Amino acid sequence: MPKKTDAPQVTILQADCRTWMQSQRPGSIRCVITSPPYNLGIAYSAYEDTAPRRDYLSWLDGVFQDVRRVLADDGHFFLNVGYSNTDPSVDFEVASVARKHFELQNRITWVKSITIGDETHGHFKPINSPRFLNATNELVFHLTKSGSVPVDRQAVGVPYKWKCNLDKRGRIRGRLAKKLGFANWRDFESNASSAQRAALDEELELRVERLGQVQDRRCRGNSWFIPYDTIRDRELERGTHPATFPVALPEMCMRFAACPAGAVIYDPFVGSGTTMIAARDLGMAGVGTDIDEGYVAYANARLVATGRQPGLFDRVATGSNGQHVAG
Repeated sequence: MPKKTDAPQVTILQADCRTWMQSQRPGSIRCVITSPPYNLGIAYSAYEDTAPRRDYLSWLDGVFQDVRRVLADDGHFFLNVGYSNTDPSVDFEVASVARKHFELQNRITWVKSITIGDETHGHFKPINSPRFLNATNELVFHLTKSGSVPVDRQAVGVPYKWKCNLDKRGRIRGRLAKKLGFANWRDFESNASSAQRAALDEELELRVERLGQVQDRRCRGNSWFIPYDTIRDRELERGTHPATFPVALPEMCMRFAACPAGAVIYDPFVGSGTTMIAARDLGMAGVGTDIDEGYVAYANARLVATGRQPGLFDRVATGSNGQHVAG
């Protein structure tokens, strides 16, 4: 798991992402985390978000080719794509283009808000519609070159509710009972001789010792509940960028990808700079590009002003970023 450091090693540039990537060495990037424009008519400053669908997907096809070239063979590409109720398939169409160049290794649902019983947790933008549900999640596609790149599930895991899972003693006992010829553990408890009990206890201790101490974390699954903080002053806290995501989202991706300290993280559509804040906070070397001069200026100012943010395991951290201007 990467260690946090207070020494930022990140750069945010005003540049076209394709031009920048084509100037880099192949395989030089450990992890790409980004969210391109969704082509849903969002009011960016320097990008027209209403291209014909064929042109939009063709442009992304070129971007993804460049990402594959600069990504390390064991690198990770996390692609966050949203949708609208009137255009609910755009995220799948974008993922289909990405799959021409990558294997889809995991599909992650970023849950912004969820209702359990009568209580709602998190935030969403409510709509008044006779046809549609409120949108409370987006997808993050975890793409790799081979589809078999190792990840660190425990780094984004949750503690075991039942601590007996930490040494697996219960499971091992049942297997050893069957190895001694009993139907199950209950059969062993009822019918085992003293010698058989002693043999099982001895073998059990040896196996638990070999297993060693297991970290008190289990896989949380592919639904990641990461809510936004309540925003009191949008321009102050998110700048003028129209689409943002929480700091905890790229932080989770970096931890899950087991990025070591100093690894190069790249965001082609850096927007308001959140991926770079997460990279800085986890001790990564980061590069973010964006064509919009105003967003780049804000992202750099925000990077300087924030200092180290509380991470996911300090609290569920939030911040800005998201759809970004096209590079």
